[in-house]
Amino acid sequence: MIILATDFVTDDYPHLDTARLSLRAFKPDDLAYLQSFALRPAFWRYLPGPEPVAELIEAYLEARLQAQAMTDTADWHFAIEARDTGLLIGTARLSIQSREHANASLAVSLDSDHWRQGFAKEALAALVDFGFDALGLHRLSALIDAENKAGIALAEAGGFTREGILKENLRLRGQWRDSAVYARLSPG
Repeated sequence: MIILATDFVTDDYPHLDTARLSLRAFKPDDLAYLQSFALRPAFWRYLPGPEPVAELIEAYLEARLQAQAMTDTADWHFAIEARDTGLLIGTARLSIQSREHANASLAVSLDSDHWRQGFAKEALAALVDFGFDALGLHRLSALIDAENKAGIALAEAGGFTREGILKENLRLRGQWRDSAVYARLSPG
């Protein structure tokens, strides 16, 4: 279960707390932490886009900071912070694909130093609660590189059902890749 905190970084940006994590708006001083793990190949191996460099991570953070100020958004990007240490350990995203059809896509990415500790599952649960309970969405989906066994296991552990495979739908750093499609429907 998530708690919507009242101390938003902006008036309208949600802050999702779990037992061990805070999914919060990005802050300018997140850059060093973000670069410390986002530049590692283990972090970006399955993510679309070019191999990241420091300037690309800086541009990502700047875009997030600007987007957070918008009051009518359909795209939420969260910094995942460990509550016990205050360290940024990953990122999470929920993007509404259709307001009319009440569906969104989501993703969770963690610093490899924090894998296999249940943090990704906890962050995913917070996003699911936010999507269904706070936003009233009907369907949440995730597009996962078909070779990303940990991502697939996370989706399945989070109650998502495999709907199929998109063959060679993404060109990832020069190679065509398949994506597994996972989705979960609102229980209500």
